[in-house]
Amino acid sequence: MKTKYALIDAKEPDEAILAEAAAAIIKGQVVVCPTDTGYAFCANATDVNAISRIYRLKVRPSKNPIHIAVKDINEAARYAVVDDTARFLAKKYLPGALTLVMKKRENIPGLLVSGLDTVGIRIPDNPAIQRLTALAGLPLTTTSANISGQPGTYSVSEIEEQVGTVMNDIAYVLDQGPIHSREVSTIIDISVKPAQLIRQGKISWLDIHEELKRFDTVE
Repeated sequence: MKTKYALIDAKEPDEAILAEAAAAIIKGQVVVCPTDTGYAFCANATDVNAISRIYRLKVRPSKNPIHIAVKDINEAARYAVVDDTARFLAKKYLPGALTLVMKKRENIPGLLVSGLDTVGIRIPDNPAIQRLTALAGLPLTTTSANISGQPGTYSVSEIEEQVGTVMNDIAYVLDQGPIHSREVSTIIDISVKPAQLIRQGKISWLDIHEELKRFDTVE
């Protein structure tokens, strides 16, 4: 397969280009797309073959689950058990660099989450992936566009350097140019009470913790 490249504007990405990339995802192919925290490998997160392709592309251990992107918290409810805590945090922090881990629904394949009963959900603060998700009408994998164990990628040239000839397995590359933010998303598990920090990232866990305390008091 010959990889197609397209330059996109960071604030107003071309709708026709995104529609082409969405069509590739619907067919089960992999697309590179910018997010607010770096470039990601995007594929249909409900398609086992597409998920397998992502694991092979990244040389990712099957024990490591992959998170997904959706267009909004209402869409998230199709794939995870979204409670009042999730909606509160979404209203406060999303779109943004926060991953919420929640109990998954049956339409999320076990392969995606390494057999766990939870799934991490993101709503990235980036117009390209927001529109790509909406146009595809599917949850998208948002795992970083790198080889597992290697640094995250913030430009297309960095992806090409890491991936090498395996770029041929990628259908479409949406090139927004260099992404200057090098911070990862904060990951919190809200499938348990109290919520637990899994990874500290751009959004302060201390701030989230204080907000949750206030929310619990109001409830």
